[in-house]
Amino acid sequence: MTRFRLPEKKSQWYDLRGEVYKLRSGDVDWAHGAFFNHWPDPSRNIWPQAMVISDIFFSDQWLGKYNVESTNVILKELEDMVFDILGAPEGGFVSLTNGGTESISLAVKTARDWARAERPNVKNPKIVAPYSAHPAFNKAAHFFGLEVVRVPLTDDWRTDVKAMDAAIDDDTIFIVGSAPCWPHGRVDPIEEIGELAEKHGLWLHVDACVGGFLLPFYEQIGEKLPTWDFRVPAVMSMSADLHKFGFTPVGMSSVAFRDEALRKHLVFEFSDWPTGPYATESLLGTRAARNAAACWATMKYLGRQGYLEIAQSMRDTTDRFVKGLEGIGDLTVLSEQAGLLVITSPTLDIFAVSKALNQDGLAHGVIRQPPGLHFTITPLED
Repeated sequence: MTRFRLPEKKSQWYDLRGEVYKLRSGDVDWAHGAFFNHWPDPSRNIWPQAMVISDIFFSDQWLGKYNVESTNVILKELEDMVFDILGAPEGGFVSLTNGGTESISLAVKTARDWARAERPNVKNPKIVAPYSAHPAFNKAAHFFGLEVVRVPLTDDWRTDVKAMDAAIDDDTIFIVGSAPCWPHGRVDPIEEIGELAEKHGLWLHVDACVGGFLLPFYEQIGEKLPTWDFRVPAVMSMSADLHKFGFTPVGMSSVAFRDEALRKHLVFEFSDWPTGPYATESLLGTRAARNAAACWATMKYLGRQGYLEIAQSMRDTTDRFVKGLEGIGDLTVLSEQAGLLVITSPTLDIFAVSKALNQDGLAHGVIRQPPGLHFTITPLED
């Protein structure tokens, strides 16, 4: 295998720019509505301005609380805005992460350490999750020494609560619901899952990586949704990606917890080395402050008004999309919740349809169970 080597001589910036533009010329143009799992600049003019803010913090680091004061102010305001949008209860807290997998992993780690303190007799801790839950739960379980039991879905592709109840045993510490799940775009019955958590004394985590920054605004424009968040008393933690329907630059997610007392189970602390105490809430150590600054700027620019406008635009776009599909008898809309649109067919070879769409430049996702086309609705399609 031929490996690229560090150039012996310096390069010119204009040559590097030309090389990058050439590389990018072959990419799918997701920024103009042609891709399925990228979230674009919602107005095509926010991110250039956010980049200006970001560049002010170009070389600044973000390491726990060991930052310059301006970075700490931005991080605090960013956490508070997330806390507000997610409706976290007073007495709770938010931790910022680099992505949804890290958010989920930190929730699992925190719950594991909580169980060690509260349920010391559990030696082989388990997670019970729906079949549609994100693979990050299995990844986190692999890293932190837990077992995952996945349970079936109902005919409408939501968690089968009875099956979840049957799967819970004395080693179960953590159960999962999604708002929504990525494959089917369905919001799980969080209230019913919450009843299981209360019945068995378990940690309930809501994975709202997709919907956390959209569902609150959908509700505010009148969309009827099942209760899915901290309004369910048993919910202990929630993951939510800012870089999805929060429309911030990629690399920012969050995990919210019901009670500040849980922070001690989240934080990693170490002092047995020459420098003394070291403590972080994240899996990563040093992070780039510039990304936090860009996210902070994006959210403050949009404000509640901007997010409500985005939600209405997306709802209208989804309605038009679905109406346009009604005349195609062999297609069925499986889900239209939370910005995800899943289309199936009882008669067509859906993968052949997918291939034809890709050939026409409409890149999208597919799911296998059931065979379906998977679209992400964003303001750009409006």
